[in-house]
Amino acid sequence: MLRKNKVHVYGKIPTTEISGQILHRANKRVIFNRVPIYLWAYALGTKHEDPGSSDSSKLRRKLRHDFGEPPVLMDTNLVVLSADNIHNYLFNTGYFDAVVTTKVVYSKRKAKVFYYVHPKEPFLINSVFMRPVDSSLYPEMQRIAEKSDYFRLWWPANLNKLGEARNFMAAELQNLGYYTIKPELIRFRVDTLSNKTSGQKEAEIKMILENQANNEPHVKYKFGAVKLVLETSEMYTRTRNPKTVYYDGNTLELNHYPIMPATIARIIYVDSGAIYSQNAGNKTYQSLVQMGLFSFVEIVYTVDTSKKEISSVIHVKTSPRMYFQVEPQALYSPQGSSGLNISTGTQRSFGGALILSFSNKNLFRNVENLRISSITSYEGIIKRDNKNTLGYALQQGFNASLSLPHLKLMNLNKINSKITQRNTLLSLSYQYERNPNFFRSAIPASITFQYLQPKISYYWTPVEISFNKNILSKAFIDRLPAADSAFISRVFTNQFVSATKIGFIYANNRTKPGETYVFTRLGMETSGNLHRTYRKLFENPFISDSTYTIFGLQYFQYAKLEGEIRLRQIIDELNSVVLRVNSGIAIPYGNSRYVPYDKRYFIGGSNSLRAWRPRRLGPGSTSDTTNFIIDRSGEFLLEGNLEYRFTLLRKLLESALFLDIGNIWNLDHKGQTAPAASILNSDKLFQDMAVNTGIGFRFDFQFFLFRIDWGIPLRDPSREIGTRWLIGNYHNGPWNFVSKETALAFGIGYPF
Repeated sequence: MLRKNKVHVYGKIPTTEISGQILHRANKRVIFNRVPIYLWAYALGTKHEDPGSSDSSKLRRKLRHDFGEPPVLMDTNLVVLSADNIHNYLFNTGYFDAVVTTKVVYSKRKAKVFYYVHPKEPFLINSVFMRPVDSSLYPEMQRIAEKSDYFRLWWPANLNKLGEARNFMAAELQNLGYYTIKPELIRFRVDTLSNKTSGQKEAEIKMILENQANNEPHVKYKFGAVKLVLETSEMYTRTRNPKTVYYDGNTLELNHYPIMPATIARIIYVDSGAIYSQNAGNKTYQSLVQMGLFSFVEIVYTVDTSKKEISSVIHVKTSPRMYFQVEPQALYSPQGSSGLNISTGTQRSFGGALILSFSNKNLFRNVENLRISSITSYEGIIKRDNKNTLGYALQQGFNASLSLPHLKLMNLNKINSKITQRNTLLSLSYQYERNPNFFRSAIPASITFQYLQPKISYYWTPVEISFNKNILSKAFIDRLPAADSAFISRVFTNQFVSATKIGFIYANNRTKPGETYVFTRLGMETSGNLHRTYRKLFENPFISDSTYTIFGLQYFQYAKLEGEIRLRQIIDELNSVVLRVNSGIAIPYGNSRYVPYDKRYFIGGSNSLRAWRPRRLGPGSTSDTTNFIIDRSGEFLLEGNLEYRFTLLRKLLESALFLDIGNIWNLDHKGQTAPAASILNSDKLFQDMAVNTGIGFRFDFQFFLFRIDWGIPLRDPSREIGTRWLIGNYHNGPWNFVSKETALAFGIGYPF
């Protein structure tokens, strides 16, 4: 049986690239490539005394064929083929003189195969020449080559990249109208030599473009008639909307669907009479899909070789325009809840929630997407030490958003041609909350401009305003310790927040084995500057240290900067390693001495440090001695997560080993009244770090992924110095450690 493949590369080529070319692979293993769990499943389902009848039961068939894999037996022919495949890979990447040898070592009926790879020096491109059979195409081919990275001089003569260059050249020439130019009509000639002076191995590349099959030269084609056929529900035939419209030279068979002809015509880039362009068709297809109205999109071309003309018929089929959704939920919290995530350790809560949502994807016949939702929750709160005392908490939220993809305001498409989609989002909400301890209401509203281009998306929120009204129960305040009472009273003041946001998100979408997926998010937010500037210009006298109000409410000035990076190294189809670093800082200034509650940072929970409940860690080394569990918040966040993911049962169960580290802190700024233990100090930054490890299980239900993570704390900064490392300092027994210190975190989807 093949036990293992081992690759030795005597050069700068990554071993993972070479390993990916091996055809004769051992049985798949997980948990750091140590456990052959699929081989075990196959063996468990096999009748060893009668292997032929192993498929006689449903369970055995499932173990053998769905969850397991048979043992891989040693095959020397596949070893030779694998070595040839490695050599071909190196040859195609410019290492024309590469040498690959193998050795097989047998031990206890198992075999290990060693691959010794000597790439030697790559051949570098010293020149590139365009050689079309029809010389009239030479200038255009040369211009395309000069602006492309595929033809860089003194890079390795990668034949795979030349294959991509062939597709690129054909596509670019088709965008110039040469419809008959296909990639198979382009070939390369590579001549190699060794530089007598430097000894460098070099390659001369010639790109040859053949004529058509009948030796006719390539000529430019034009777009002919353009027609769109929209298939939709028969219910629209009873409306006054038009069946067929002739708009901007195009025939639009809308079949009475309620959409403005200009909206459809605006995203049809196939222009009758214009020079044929492959990009025009691709852009039309992508734009129709991105509208979100259609479940089916297809473009059919008909070529008239005599007229050198291409007519287009665009077929689309609408999806339901409106939908309504009802989602009931059950609520239970063993910690209890007094609302807005302020809870007490002597309470528990239970209840239910109802989410109602309505959506109209084409509100005003211009692809406007209206979404309205209502979230209602009602909880009963009972004290553990007095079960006859029962309180109630009601939370009600109304949310409305309107997406305007064709609003001309802030249209950057003409400035940046790479922007493929833009959107303007208007949102308005009302949040109401009442319970035995306080009443709270909030009215947030915002306008956001969104821009999408390949791999990168941008957003800008010029205006986000929020009115917050809070009334605390005097009895609740009187029960709190003095420090907690001051914090809660300060946080729950009536507030006005007006913010401006800007940010971007980058993702390279690499998901193949051996590749690294990169995700980056960066955002910045400021608030209160417009009001402050107005008062400074027009109020006399202006007192810089005073607290000003607007509409009778204190408004806040602060600045936030936050960023996140995720790296996922995909080892193979069963194993991957994910690293995340997340950080943010919020600084009050001007009119404010502290950052409003909703804009502060919190840590802990299923997507953060998983050995702590949400908002129960920090800030800094603040001790956990109060009987009341008050949300922990800070002005600076720093956390990192490392996760090794592996598949246990394909398409059913995954697992992960993880390590989380981080904390939140308050900043030392003017007006800061937080305890010294919560203040960020560079000298004790690492002393304040919380660390946990754990194991998680992810159940794949096809439509969603349900996750359970068991977090085990290793280091708790809330403890006294010298006892923060829990391993070795916890003396109450392992069961008490598991029941009191560890935590289960539940979630939908991956944590990051």
